[in-house]
Amino acid sequence: MDGNETDMGEWKSLGGDPASDSAGAPDVVFAHVSDLHGQLTPRYQVYYDNPTSKPNFDFGEDDRVIKRGGGIPLLAAKLDQLRADYEVCTLMSGDTFHGSAVTTYTDGQAMLKPINEYVAPDVYVPGNWDYSNEAAEDGNFVELMDALDAPVLANNLYDWETGDRLYDAYSVIEVGGLSMGVVGMTNVYVDRMAPAFSEGKYRFGKHPALLEESAQAAREDGADVVVAVTEIGLPWMVQAAKDCASVDVMFSAHTHEYTYDPIVVEETETVVVESGMGEALGRVDLRIRDGEIQFRHHLYCLTEDGEYTPEPDANAQETVEAVREPFFDDDPGFERGAGTLDCPLDTVVGETETPLYRQSFLESAWNTLFNDALRSHFDTDLAVSHGFRYGTAIPPGEITLGQLYTFFPMATPVACGVAYGQQLTSHMEEFLEDNFTPYPYDQEDGRVRSFSSNVEVTVDPTAKRGRRLVEMRIDDEAVDPEETYSVATFRRPGDPERDLGNCSFPFQDVEVDDGTIPVDVIVEYLEEHSPVDYEVMGLVETADDGGGAQNTPADGPYPFIQPGVDYQGGEAYCETSMIPRGNAFPEEGRNRTR
Repeated sequence: MDGNETDMGEWKSLGGDPASDSAGAPDVVFAHVSDLHGQLTPRYQVYYDNPTSKPNFDFGEDDRVIKRGGGIPLLAAKLDQLRADYEVCTLMSGDTFHGSAVTTYTDGQAMLKPINEYVAPDVYVPGNWDYSNEAAEDGNFVELMDALDAPVLANNLYDWETGDRLYDAYSVIEVGGLSMGVVGMTNVYVDRMAPAFSEGKYRFGKHPALLEESAQAAREDGADVVVAVTEIGLPWMVQAAKDCASVDVMFSAHTHEYTYDPIVVEETETVVVESGMGEALGRVDLRIRDGEIQFRHHLYCLTEDGEYTPEPDANAQETVEAVREPFFDDDPGFERGAGTLDCPLDTVVGETETPLYRQSFLESAWNTLFNDALRSHFDTDLAVSHGFRYGTAIPPGEITLGQLYTFFPMATPVACGVAYGQQLTSHMEEFLEDNFTPYPYDQEDGRVRSFSSNVEVTVDPTAKRGRRLVEMRIDDEAVDPEETYSVATFRRPGDPERDLGNCSFPFQDVEVDDGTIPVDVIVEYLEEHSPVDYEVMGLVETADDGGGAQNTPADGPYPFIQPGVDYQGGEAYCETSMIPRGNAFPEEGRNRTR
């Protein structure tokens, strides 16, 4: 044995009770890789200190640390370690083919050889960003999926015209003497992200009843154990675990949460885990003893100095270096969409005095910097952008071009327009509804909308629909609903001509800078302002009488279920996805509209 056993928790029943026999080996080990986002090589990531659930790091006097880790060579080496000792079934949740300059300028194709040869998943379930290459003229989601050696599962993905399911809903795999039913469900929100990702090609079933239906079918096919692999998000999956009794373990992805301790749903005896992003590897051991399914769990954070991190796989390292080599030429010459890559990715483009990251809910220094760069480029009243949660960290020091692409890897043009104050506040209210809704199946985005540093917002998480935005201020002045404001943002592929930046309302006087993508704007800003010094400034605050919301896992219990709201001990109007609702599902599960 190589020490893989020493870090595992105690055996428990699926209901959370200690197992009668605390010793013994697993029948099968599930290894879960999720949200890789083009991470071929190690990147920096922020990890938070929390008394309820945290990685095993020395945080010193701080509540967070930044460490470098992950990448295909480390993942491959860890998987090889596990496979040498156990019967391993490797599950992969998507968002693989998007997230870096390398994926952007190869339409995701650069990920195929490293994934097929070294991660070698037994099952692949697509994520929302796996469809993003459809936005490029030569991008094709189906071609990427067909090029994977692993079977693709998606019980809710249908052909736009025929309504036929494109991939199997489940698979029964024999591992360790057990028949393992694996159900796959792709992201249910893709058609809300950008029309170019799906329109005319794919439809998405949205109902959790599809999980229960597929799980029951797998059991009828002889499965001893049923697991679900999804890319929808932790709040959705926790609620689904309460509503879908036929699934034993749910492997969640999309919201990039780190479940160092698994979430046990006692009502249905279902376990839910989410395995971070890129540099983490989730592990769930299962065994059957006296007819009872038992589990134990560990989340490996594969940082370069980690206790359980092996040496990188040499062959994988060689393959990855070969894939990336053209991107470090003096003039790479890559083009896609509005983007052109004409200098190597290791080009230093700026400097930061403070760490930049955005694994947060209310506000992040990185998103504020990005919006300030947009505002500066167009000289507008404010800037607004989609509040992406994914993205690695940049420690204090030099900033390279390649790092910028991991924060905003879309080759879409920046743009600006004019909007009424009422449009801005209504848009913010819609985002707050998305995040603070009492219905977890409607929660999607995972963070509050981001603005430039001259915009301040007060919200009330405990208020009802339409009342959560308390105040919005631009340059210390309350937004006037009848006033117009110039707004910098970007154009998403496939959006209507006057709809910019995922705002879903028509702008006036639209100006699109067709030759400039977000990374270009950030480089321009860094050239003028380096070294930058951005911190979380309290630009988004909660009302004094409205309960609080966690910005990061360091602010309260973790894992928190999006959005991690403190509802004043239940005294105020309470909306939380952790309350069982006993949803009754209709017989028809393929809901084509929300």
